[in-house]
Amino acid sequence: MLRPFRFALLLSAMLTAVASAQSLCPHYLVSSPMVVNIEGRFINVKHSRVSMDVEWRHHPESIDTFFVNLADREQFKFITTGISRHIELGKNKIKRQLGMHHLKENIGETPLKLDDLELLANGQFVCKEASDTSAKNLGTAFSMTWWSIMPDTLPTPQKVVMRGAGRETRIFTIGQWKVFSGELLPTLVSLSGPNYQGSIWIRSAYPIQALESDPLQKRATKTRPIPELFLKIPVKRKREIPLILKLNQELLRE
Repeated sequence: MLRPFRFALLLSAMLTAVASAQSLCPHYLVSSPMVVNIEGRFINVKHSRVSMDVEWRHHPESIDTFFVNLADREQFKFITTGISRHIELGKNKIKRQLGMHHLKENIGETPLKLDDLELLANGQFVCKEASDTSAKNLGTAFSMTWWSIMPDTLPTPQKVVMRGAGRETRIFTIGQWKVFSGELLPTLVSLSGPNYQGSIWIRSAYPIQALESDPLQKRATKTRPIPELFLKIPVKRKREIPLILKLNQELLRE
């Protein structure tokens, strides 16, 4: 039996090793509040051409919202807090609550799944093979579809292999990385899987503060505490009467 002191040293060493291994893993593709506009063009398993446009509003300490446009159906919003998620359909904003098992569903006729959006918003990855410096086996913490992600190198891989349910394998080939407002993102990505292929590229990405308003930000929060930096503090101030209205009031009095 190990003595208490030696056991404490061993436990400390194990925790340090785990922490250093996980520090090599990306927790999020985007780490700051950003709006990312994504386009995708695919040939699906039915050998049909399909496309989608996505506006992704990412809040690291709050909800994430994906505005999804498909050619053959109405726009919908996928909204996730990390522990709960729902879809808003059409102009009437019909809500559909989603459980974890619903993440396996495809987005329209495209080969992408709701789980892919969930991983973008809340993906947390654990290195399984920290000793291998040429490739990292990243186990997905909350994915219902993908069980491992293997980039050829970090932090800017050129090839990423995803393996998941039903022995499905998907391969991403990244043609270019580019810095958008301080965030390094893949700008041109080709993907291939069982009986499908396509291309994904980022059209633009900019800080979320550039939006005049983002009302969805106020609806829910993720489980992580919100730093004061992201708290919205209402400011009470006296509204000034525009000069043109003051002149009109003076003319009406005469």
